[in-house]
Amino acid sequence: MIALAAVMWLAVLAALAFGYYVRCVEPKRLEVTRTDVHFEGLPGGLDGLTIAHLSDFHCQGDRGIEWSSREAVRLAMAERPDLIVITGDMFETCDVARACGWQLEGLAAPLGVWAAPGNHDRAHGDPFAGLEAPPEDLALLRRVLAERGIRLLANESATVEVGGASLAIAGVDELAFGRDDAGRALAGTEHADLGILLAHTPDMLDDPRARRADLILCGHTHGGQIQLPGIGAPWAPVWRDRRRASGLLRAGEALCYVSRGVASATRARFHCRPEVAILTLRRGPETAARDVPVHEAEGVRRQVIEEVAS
Repeated sequence: MIALAAVMWLAVLAALAFGYYVRCVEPKRLEVTRTDVHFEGLPGGLDGLTIAHLSDFHCQGDRGIEWSSREAVRLAMAERPDLIVITGDMFETCDVARACGWQLEGLAAPLGVWAAPGNHDRAHGDPFAGLEAPPEDLALLRRVLAERGIRLLANESATVEVGGASLAIAGVDELAFGRDDAGRALAGTEHADLGILLAHTPDMLDDPRARRADLILCGHTHGGQIQLPGIGAPWAPVWRDRRRASGLLRAGEALCYVSRGVASATRARFHCRPEVAILTLRRGPETAARDVPVHEAEGVRRQVIEEVAS
């Protein structure tokens, strides 16, 4: 009887310790990850270029989120990257962008700081309500981010010159609100030596127009937040395939890196530390990446056919 009671108390204590770790310890253990991404024929001017990939800050009036945002900025800047990108959900909702923009201050890089909007950035009150985001929100986001030296790309692109080579940076608007247009985002980038597309959700991999980019950078999933050994993420907010939860992926001819993000929406993580990803472009044989299937939706397919026909 005493032995059984001891086992039960040990089980209770283990459960409490686990709960404390996943909620209070791992969410604060931001990790700097480093990945080399190889491209055959990469121009010398882009060989060795470093990109700090950040995502899912969820800036809001919460002390834990404030700490993680500022720590992510500090870690990213300590790496002295050539380029910084943010793949959406800078803010918990659009409503708090003005008040919480300071949490992103301090990001700077020689080739600029670029961002694409996420579903939280385009939402009011409830980011999962599925209501269409008002167009004026984009202007507000642009102003708040521009004040911090961050340029927002929503179905648009820019090209920067690096050592005689051209690097195209494109950003697509949020898929969840039906405002994404990868074709428009990448228009005019086909002559660049390398094209990078910023897209909040890895579900953009199902759009063949998005896969015209050489490298697609995404967030949204938080890595699934719970990663079980030998299983991976049992669940991740990826509509079509949870295998896209994190890391370096290959979808057809396109390479994609999915960040585990900075914050934790449920304030819980296990074996899935928040991440500041440092990607280094290298010339050489194509990078080994985890293959993931593409699920081309009929609606996307029809839209591409109409685009080509016109």
